[in-house]
Amino acid sequence: MSDKIPHISVVVPTFNEEKYIGPCIAALKNQTYTDFEVVAIDKSTDSTPRLCKSAGWRVIPQVKPGISAARSEGFAQTRGEIIASTDADSAPSPRWLENIAAAFTDPGVVCVYGPTYFSNPKFSYRLLGHLNTLFLLINRAFKNDQTVGMNFAVRKSAYTQIGGYNTSLPTAEDVDVGYRIRKIGRVVFHPRVVVYTSERRLARQKLGFFTHHIANFIRMKLTGKASSDFVPIR
Repeated sequence: MSDKIPHISVVVPTFNEEKYIGPCIAALKNQTYTDFEVVAIDKSTDSTPRLCKSAGWRVIPQVKPGISAARSEGFAQTRGEIIASTDADSAPSPRWLENIAAAFTDPGVVCVYGPTYFSNPKFSYRLLGHLNTLFLLINRAFKNDQTVGMNFAVRKSAYTQIGGYNTSLPTAEDVDVGYRIRKIGRVVFHPRVVVYTSERRLARQKLGFFTHHIANFIRMKLTGKASSDFVPIR
């Protein structure tokens, strides 16, 4: 990474991720686009901070609990003109940042997001990933861009203009940003802005994973509030 102020800042919330963060570190190390920094907003008690520092990331202690606070605090520490977001158990594709940077050459673009697939190669997980992409495209057709924290990027000036994350939301804070930011500029779905993620959420919660997200989607659309039954995976 360059010593100059980076064009893109990648924010990664980390919370006891030593068993899962390896693919994320490797994926960001292997990006074709090199003008970026990584900010880990951390609340770990294991070796996660050491692993992040060894990878050249900036590690910032998280102050308030919760994923909404983590993303908000991480975004506040960024130096780049563009802020990209992913999760510690997720691995962006090699040209992830290159494709994000290309999309933002259009000054009217304020947000970019793309498909997320499970890293598990089993057919069932591959199918679920493609169904999720179909869900994103259907919602986009109805002007409901479903940005998710593990795979989206925003123009920092636009993020500041909308007032950042709503940290009162226990979950869906990422989706909420997507809903609000499209009011001030163009949101782009880029099929090659791809991230692969761990299936641990699905493996642990099983049917509850789907019922939670379905309920969350309905509540967010009807009331602007997130579901209150969010269960952290750690």
